[in-house]
Amino acid sequence: MNAFDHPSLAHPPAQENSGSLSTILLALDGSKRSQAAVPVARKLRDIYGATLHVVYVGTHAGDRDVTAERLGFTVQEARELIFESSSGKPSQLIARLGATHPGSVVVMSTETGEPTGGDHFGSVTESVFALRPERIVLFSPTGAADAWVLRRILLAHDGTPASHAATGPAADLAHRTGAEVLALHVAAPSAGRPAQTGSIPAPRYLDQPQHEWPHWTGEFMNRLLAGGIPPPNVHFKLAVTAGQPGSEVAQVARQREIDLVVMAWHGHCERESSVTRVVVRGCGCPVMLVYSAD
Repeated sequence: MNAFDHPSLAHPPAQENSGSLSTILLALDGSKRSQAAVPVARKLRDIYGATLHVVYVGTHAGDRDVTAERLGFTVQEARELIFESSSGKPSQLIARLGATHPGSVVVMSTETGEPTGGDHFGSVTESVFALRPERIVLFSPTGAADAWVLRRILLAHDGTPASHAATGPAADLAHRTGAEVLALHVAAPSAGRPAQTGSIPAPRYLDQPQHEWPHWTGEFMNRLLAGGIPPPNVHFKLAVTAGQPGSEVAQVARQREIDLVVMAWHGHCERESSVTRVVVRGCGCPVMLVYSAD
């Protein structure tokens, strides 16, 4: 079922937004696969005015300028970067830096570290993923990010209050860049009604669709916007589709030429393999995961 759109709706007055970031933690292992995330980290650094920490997880870095060039940075950029390296586990270093810099986001390729097989990411990516960072941006090197520009954002929202965690970060990015925001709700026919109190799934049966459907879309958008309180210059457009959530989000992202998918996740690396991993692997663009406890 193809997505169908609804006009953007007005939202409450702006309040202080919690989407801002001050530190970018870019994990690299020296391989071309991991360097696919460099343009994404570079752009996010510029958008937020953040400090970029390069977490080098390969062998000893050696000369700073040589290492920077090998990792995809110019000598001029190297002077503004902070290089972090450790002989211990990469995930432990990233966890320590994340604790030291609470307003941070981890940026990395899905294939950082050794291949692990199946639907799993690279070994370093998996170890960081298991830490449940507050925010992590993952990018599959099968996509193209050489000239990454943020013009269109897709906010995936399943109708549960837990998904509101992604609204603020998506709105903040749109506010800073002028990007369009498409809020996508996937109605999964095989899924039961969400157990979380306050959820608002799409209606399955409509006696009077001319009345009930506009009422649902209005209520859905009001709850979504209230959960993030976007700035007044940011407008959300709603699209609704049906099918398997992971594949539908990935498909719509490709069809709409989305530049960034923003979605909440609950830290269940294995249980969410049918959604989170499918989106990251199949959407063709970076994905920002915002941690939200069940």
